[in-house]
Amino acid sequence: MQTTPAPDKSTRFSCPNPRCVWFNQPGEGNMTHRSWTGTHQHIERLRCTACDREFSEREGTLMARSQLPEDTVVRLLKCQRWGGCDEGTADIGEVAIKTVHRFQRVAAHRAETHHRQSGQHVKVAGGQLDEAHATLRPTQVDWVHTAWALGRGFLLGVDFGPRTQDTAAPLIAQVVARTPQLPLLLTDGWKAYTAALLQVVGVVYRRRRRGKGGRKPPPRLVAPKHLFYAQVVKVRNPAGHVVEVSRRVVCGGPRRFGKQWRLRQLGTPIQTAFMERWYGTLRGLVAPQRRRTRCLSWSHRRHRGRVWLMVSLSNFVMPHKSLRQGRTQRTPAMAIGLTDHVWSYRE
Repeated sequence: MQTTPAPDKSTRFSCPNPRCVWFNQPGEGNMTHRSWTGTHQHIERLRCTACDREFSEREGTLMARSQLPEDTVVRLLKCQRWGGCDEGTADIGEVAIKTVHRFQRVAAHRAETHHRQSGQHVKVAGGQLDEAHATLRPTQVDWVHTAWALGRGFLLGVDFGPRTQDTAAPLIAQVVARTPQLPLLLTDGWKAYTAALLQVVGVVYRRRRRGKGGRKPPPRLVAPKHLFYAQVVKVRNPAGHVVEVSRRVVCGGPRRFGKQWRLRQLGTPIQTAFMERWYGTLRGLVAPQRRRTRCLSWSHRRHRGRVWLMVSLSNFVMPHKSLRQGRTQRTPAMAIGLTDHVWSYRE
């Protein structure tokens, strides 16, 4: 028979009620044990003393309202992590293909929600922004816009949409909202990044009118003094090979930008190689992102779900060799201070 768990076990839970004063705040002492449920009486039911709401310990996880065994869910997660196709995942997990599609939908929503809740107030010295395309159908292309933390490997934000300024602006807004101090930013030579950056963090500047007659000069957006932004421009030949790489400072001035680069101890030269390396990993583990692939995605929702699942796994589950300290493996979430251990698949 199950017994009442220790009081310290409930500290890792938080109230899922958005109207509660302790919503998404674990360790506040408002969670109490209610009962045991399930076929084998192995699922704990909790109650919030602030709002009197009862919920299962599986609320908000991949196991919420699922009849699948926990081992099967972990097996499906591992298949998606190593780039297995939907039919292969269903065969290895011994489930129906509709179950795999439902798992992708639930996992995508959970990964995006967890990223939005946990990735707040992170200290980042610099960030890189880039975009990559994926072939969904023979005539459709979906772009993935990503923001990467320099020196930490943490994915600050992910957005989907066409390669336009309207899609680049929300990605920059995510970075600004999650960092207490505006980081030093690096991008490629795409002109929409400059306009999107001014759209998010620009300051309204009103010029004085010269003389007494005529119209007043219209206001315009200018870069603030604490904004440091540079671009890495690649020149390619007709065959598509890179023949020249130039670097230019757009906001902050070359001297001030170089001084901030040294003060923040970013170390590496001005480049976007880290983002290219991340997209290489993404193309290897998500089939529709690969070059000349036959594994096309016929659903935008499932495709974006697989990408979001890889973002969550890359931040919390997959250790990075560049972040290793001695023999201790570390994930980007450990390097940025969001957790103190490598998460398991069950976590």
